[in-house]
Amino acid sequence: MVNFGIAMAMVTVPLEDISEEGLEVTWEEEPSSLSCYMEDFSHIDFHFETALRGAARIWKVGRSIMIKGTIQTTLGLECVRCLEAFTHPLVSSFELTLFPSQEAPTEEEKELEQDDMELGFYEGGEIHLSEIACEQVFLEIPYQPLCRENCIGLCPVCGKNLNQSSCECKKEELESGFAALKKLKLTH
Repeated sequence: MVNFGIAMAMVTVPLEDISEEGLEVTWEEEPSSLSCYMEDFSHIDFHFETALRGAARIWKVGRSIMIKGTIQTTLGLECVRCLEAFTHPLVSSFELTLFPSQEAPTEEEKELEQDDMELGFYEGGEIHLSEIACEQVFLEIPYQPLCRENCIGLCPVCGKNLNQSSCECKKEELESGFAALKKLKLTH
């Protein structure tokens, strides 16, 4: 088993260290060392609250590399309804098959299918575990993050957070786009 401890730089595993029997790897990375990955995904509004801990079993099958692992961290997100910051614990398991990059199909050759989402490619003489772990984090971030399932959100009139207290604003019933059809009188 290889234990990388607290990593300040990208965690990588040289290909020559991976046998057919496999290699067990555990590592931990501080949020500051993960910031370079966040630059590529700047449209996702989150930050790492705690270190990212990972564990993986890596083995070779021919020229491909198989990875079965878990990641664990806590993210700081913003609720889409009330705009309050909240923490989101994340624990995820993943399985990934990596092929040499020269075997990667071009975009013209193939559309991605569901099974292909668990495929990846490597180049050079090492596997970048930090990058793989961050990609898994990005895949697990909720599309519509909510601080809690029953979040009421903000008042559309005054902007007060209705989870904390109610307001005195007069709420008008929102009409649907089809409300005008109720008033339509049909004659035959």
